[in-house]
Amino acid sequence: MASGSPKSASERREAQREALRQQRQAELRRQRSVRIIIIAVITVIALALLSVAGLFIYRAATADKQPVTMPTGVSEDAPYLSFGAEEGSGAPVVDLNLDFMCPYCGQFDGVNSADIQELVENDQMTLHLTPRRFLDANSTSGDYSTRAANALVCVYEENPDNALAFTTLMYENQPAEGSAGLTDDQILEYAKQAGASDEVSSCMSSKTYWGYVRKAAEPYGADLASSTPYVAIDGTVFEDYYTEGAFKQAVLEAAGSSASDTGGASDSGR
Repeated sequence: MASGSPKSASERREAQREALRQQRQAELRRQRSVRIIIIAVITVIALALLSVAGLFIYRAATADKQPVTMPTGVSEDAPYLSFGAEEGSGAPVVDLNLDFMCPYCGQFDGVNSADIQELVENDQMTLHLTPRRFLDANSTSGDYSTRAANALVCVYEENPDNALAFTTLMYENQPAEGSAGLTDDQILEYAKQAGASDEVSSCMSSKTYWGYVRKAAEPYGADLASSTPYVAIDGTVFEDYYTEGAFKQAVLEAAGSSASDTGGASDSGR
């Protein structure tokens, strides 16, 4: 014999209503949980963005307060690093703008670094090297170009003969755009491999030339060109960056033209 009496129609309707009520409550609880999760995620992202923005603002404000300490022998009117033949010697003058985060600069150095070193050592050109930092924003640290340029000037200040070798080592180990860049310890190691002493460490950590890089070298380089690399030989822009030997040949041709214009050795006895 069946236990209990069959439910009446009203009882069935009430049971259905109760089931629907519980379903609605469960759905409302689910929606509230989803909203809470979404709000939490948005809050975390917003805080992260604010932290990053705050870091960039802080670094920009700190950079603005950096004193402009010029490297020895470098003037604010001509804030480049000089190599090779003396100014006014008659050798071709080469203006070179580089940014250590710039991949095209790395390609240029890879093709031409040996020729640049040779031309400098033989006093066959006067090289004006301007370290740029306009690609700071392309590193997650927000300051890689400045840090690397500061290190270059520290090496140059200690001994200019090591600066070009350091530049090449930095490009041979160049970090990808969008990364944090090399650490200060890595940069110091490449400086030492180029011949610098441990003394450059304090120059790097104290940001001695940050003001020079940002307030003197960068504006000067930006006036010459909006991007890097920028190469000009006696004021004429050179753009055959990646053909092996082309840069050296152009410099030597400019040297020959300068000798003819001023009366070189072939004319001296006439």
